[in-house]
Amino acid sequence: MGCAGDGAPGPVGERDPHPLLPGHRAHEHRRRVTRVARGLVLALAAWLVAFAVHTAEPAGYDFIALYATARLVATGHGGEVTDPAAQFAMEHAILSERTVFLFDPNVPALALLMAPLGALPYTPAYAAMLTLGVAALLGAAALLAPLAAAEQRARLLPFALLAPPSLIALVEGQTTPFVLLALAAALRAPPFWSGALLGATALRPQLLPVFAIVALTRRGTAAGFAAALVAVATLSLAVAGVDGLARYPLLVSLAAEQLRPGELGLPALARRGLGPDAGLNAALTLAAAAIAAVVIVRRSRDVRSRTVDASPWSLLTAPHALLHDGVVAYPAIAAAATGTRATALWVGSSVVVALVQQAGVPLAPLWLLALALGPRRAIRP
Repeated sequence: MGCAGDGAPGPVGERDPHPLLPGHRAHEHRRRVTRVARGLVLALAAWLVAFAVHTAEPAGYDFIALYATARLVATGHGGEVTDPAAQFAMEHAILSERTVFLFDPNVPALALLMAPLGALPYTPAYAAMLTLGVAALLGAAALLAPLAAAEQRARLLPFALLAPPSLIALVEGQTTPFVLLALAAALRAPPFWSGALLGATALRPQLLPVFAIVALTRRGTAAGFAAALVAVATLSLAVAGVDGLARYPLLVSLAAEQLRPGELGLPALARRGLGPDAGLNAALTLAAAAIAAVVIVRRSRDVRSRTVDASPWSLLTAPHALLHDGVVAYPAIAAAATGTRATALWVGSSVVVALVQQAGVPLAPLWLLALALGPRRAIRP
């Protein structure tokens, strides 16, 4: 008699049958407790590593920019969250070591959502953001597990929490773990809420266009997506006002023109050879998005499959995406984990490519392209 989990894995979304014998039920309970304990240990390790690295040199990481805009809102200066001069002045006032300004393209609504953190001192605020980020990665890993073959799921948990993109996102205090959690939840949600969760990618606006393509292919998801965008726009207007919101497109365009080490997108890769012209950047981004739309729509027919397929394409088409944004590709990596060899190949190569990319060799766009076009498990609609 076989135990629960024996046999060939079924389509994604199916669960193993319940064990029939009391001994099997006890064994399954112990396995579940072990999995939870293992996840908590990995989460604690990720938290400790990120906190130690960040607090050694806090002025060098992105969280200071997020915290500065949140503090502007918390101190009653929400109209200045899209003003680069006000942003930088607040950053420098918080940490005098911060001497370089990097344009923050996040929507003003994010500053409003983070305002409670802006009311805290810097270090406790980062600790809270870090805790939420680790929880988001842990939750996303649980939601994405059914995408992988059953015997590969335990192997993907350490990757989800400790892979270079995950640790970089946590050290930076970035929002990408929450974007990943929204994508993972969208795979389990009914159409309207799935679309609304896809709209949450507005937290990283450069990733939004490809997920918009996915959401707009079905009426239910399109309605949820539109509702999410209306909510984000309303909150942004409430915090920044008309004048502040009018400055936001310029802030986004300036951020999109940045060409920093570790860029993941094909437009950025092309610009390294063709030059930093803004018009060229826009043309390359539109061309990449058009290619992504054709590939995603032709490859699969349902929204869940298209969401998984869109995860690497959202990075490839972005005019500005860095290594911490790489966590957004985790749904595609999970779906590519069809067996031991495939899991070792994709997980191992992703770590190597991330380290090489961090060293300045732009291999990540080519790796993401291979992931986007490679085989994956069938996903049940």
